[in-house]
Amino acid sequence: MYMVKQVIINNLLLSYGGQKGDGQKTLLFLHGWRSNKEIWNTVIQKLGNKEIGKLAMDLPGFGGSEQPLPNPPLRRGGELRGFAVKDYANVVAEFIRKLELKNVVIVGHSFGGRVGIKLASKRPELISKLVLVDSAGFAMEASKKKLAAMAAKIVKPIFKPQIMQGLRKKIYKKIGAEDYLATPELQKTFVNITNEDLSEDMKKIQVPTLMIYGQHDKNTPVTYGELMKFLIPNSKLTIIPNAGHFSFLDQPQEFVEALKSFIK
Repeated sequence: MYMVKQVIINNLLLSYGGQKGDGQKTLLFLHGWRSNKEIWNTVIQKLGNKEIGKLAMDLPGFGGSEQPLPNPPLRRGGELRGFAVKDYANVVAEFIRKLELKNVVIVGHSFGGRVGIKLASKRPELISKLVLVDSAGFAMEASKKKLAAMAAKIVKPIFKPQIMQGLRKKIYKKIGAEDYLATPELQKTFVNITNEDLSEDMKKIQVPTLMIYGQHDKNTPVTYGELMKFLIPNSKLTIIPNAGHFSFLDQPQEFVEALKSFIK
């Protein structure tokens, strides 16, 4: 759909695509966990309007971008530190600065929403608006993921025979540990991110914020959006009917209409 480009940010080779537009406004799309920039293609196509810049980046560890390299890489005792939400937010901040983007609207899905929350809280001068799409960000979710990861470790030895692999995947999916297991090189990063509660960061957000949630989202339910609306000043919540966790894929036209109305 667009030419893929690369840029060095914080010693990491990152992949991104899209156009900067005329400089008056740029939408910067952040994908969720185990996803990549291409997931936004349909939305970008439907948005049209060549005057508005539309960029989508692969966050470190996903798509065409390099694995995250925390600095320092180790905790005391030699334990791998992994990336945290603030590290991803720093990468996005440097991306905005290096490409000299102006009037930036962050559009973050799920895990990408976490990054958007942290960025808006810590570097508000870099963005003009924030759109949180089926966004994660609460400790209750982190607790569930932690328990799921622990459960996965407990049941793992049971499924060594090849014949049991299909059943193994079904059970992992049922307990919610699929994301943890599917990215072994990012497991420490995954735990760091899902264990962080961003409620205090939400309270500090001053830019206009729109939360968009799918009516039937089971991963990050509408109640998350309602809590965010309570915590984030100058925010509004839009619920898309007949849509799940990927509301922008389930109902792309409704999603784009809500987005266009907000960024006018």
